[in-house]
Amino acid sequence: MRNWRFGLQFRLALGFAVILALSTGAVALFTGYVAERRVSQVQSEQDRVRANRIFVALAEFYDSNTGWPGVQSFVDRASFQSEREIVVRDANENVIADSRNRHFRHDDRSQRTFSDHDSDAHHPPLPPTLFTRIDSGGAPVGSALVLSRKHGKPIPVIPLDQTTAGLEQVEPSLSRLAGAVRKSLILAGIGAGAVGILLVLLLSRRALRSVGNLTAAARSLGAGDLSSRAKVTGNDEIAELGQAFNSMADALEDSERQRHAMVSDVAHELRTPLANIQGHVEAMQDGLLEPDATALGTIHQQALYLNRLVEDLRLLSATEARELRLELEPTSVADIIERVTDSFRPRAEAVSVVLDTATDARLPLLRLDRLRIEQAVGNLVDNAIRHTPPGGTVTLSAFRHSGRVRVQVADTGGGVPADALPHVFDRLYRVDPSRDRATGGTGLGLTIARQLVEVHGGTIWVESEEGSGSRFGFDLPVSPN
Repeated sequence: MRNWRFGLQFRLALGFAVILALSTGAVALFTGYVAERRVSQVQSEQDRVRANRIFVALAEFYDSNTGWPGVQSFVDRASFQSEREIVVRDANENVIADSRNRHFRHDDRSQRTFSDHDSDAHHPPLPPTLFTRIDSGGAPVGSALVLSRKHGKPIPVIPLDQTTAGLEQVEPSLSRLAGAVRKSLILAGIGAGAVGILLVLLLSRRALRSVGNLTAAARSLGAGDLSSRAKVTGNDEIAELGQAFNSMADALEDSERQRHAMVSDVAHELRTPLANIQGHVEAMQDGLLEPDATALGTIHQQALYLNRLVEDLRLLSATEARELRLELEPTSVADIIERVTDSFRPRAEAVSVVLDTATDARLPLLRLDRLRIEQAVGNLVDNAIRHTPPGGTVTLSAFRHSGRVRVQVADTGGGVPADALPHVFDRLYRVDPSRDRATGGTGLGLTIARQLVEVHGGTIWVESEEGSGSRFGFDLPVSPN
């Protein structure tokens, strides 16, 4: 039985799950990386624009106040609103405002300021090269530095001409971030799709190779090479399909072999009686044989054999093609046994064979075609009488067995060899061909019996031991009604 872990369905599901996980993970990682970089870029541009605005505001503050009085309060408010740290120096490079030192405040009444020394007491000194000059009227009036509150790093600014201090500084739009993320999603999707297609091709390569082998075998079989077989590997659904195809090819090859054998056997069966008829007629024509009752009886016997063979072949063809029309009606199997026994008793007595019956009187009625089942039972009885020596016994019985009605024909003949048992129901098969042909058998009786039983939904069987007799029989289903 196929293990579900090696089945094609499981492997496809697992493969697609892996592909989906890899694709989703790749898209998430790539998009996250791009989004993080874009956010950092947008943040840097926003910091630069806001820093420029702070510088413009400081220049306007100086122009409005004609100097730097009150700049500490202004810097504190600007720092709070912009969430940035601001350090301002005058033209002499003395720190006059630092938002990082909230406890130092500019007092207009005392005119107190703090110097670089005061600032250094709380923070490390800042390199002068980091400060950007502030101009008023074309002359430098001080410098300033904007720091990131989170990291404490200086924020670069674009030096502005103070004559253009009122120029509006536009912050980068978030739509740029959305566009970048959208673009990264598209690129990641394309990349993940390409990788997914590659993985699918790799996963499907083995399955497609097996399908290709099966297709090539099917084409060869269709072209008439009945020996063609598919190479089966693995334990998945395609392997099961390959095994089923090989079983079908075996059946076709066996059927073709049987067809050739049947044509050969039928030709052989027809040749002997026709040759006998032809020989007798030619002898009469040449005056070598008188057309007396003996000669005409021989010709008539051979003609009857030919007629019976043709009729058996017609019936066998109809049953195998499922073209035989059955007239089903409630029928007593016991009555069939009785009728067949009465029909064959004279023949059995003629060869000194005792014909006996043993039937269960409580058998139910079955929906059967009476004539066809009588024919099947008659063929079994005919076969038993042929193979039972004088003084032997043939017993017909009918009884319930495993929920079915069993009909059995047992004889005390020589039995059937073990190697012949699988073939006794084959067309034109004879255990002893010369004996059966001498007694007028066509070799189709058991085959026809099997077909007639099977079209009624039954099963036929045989049990035999060489030297101990044989038991032929069939089981018929019991209708619930």
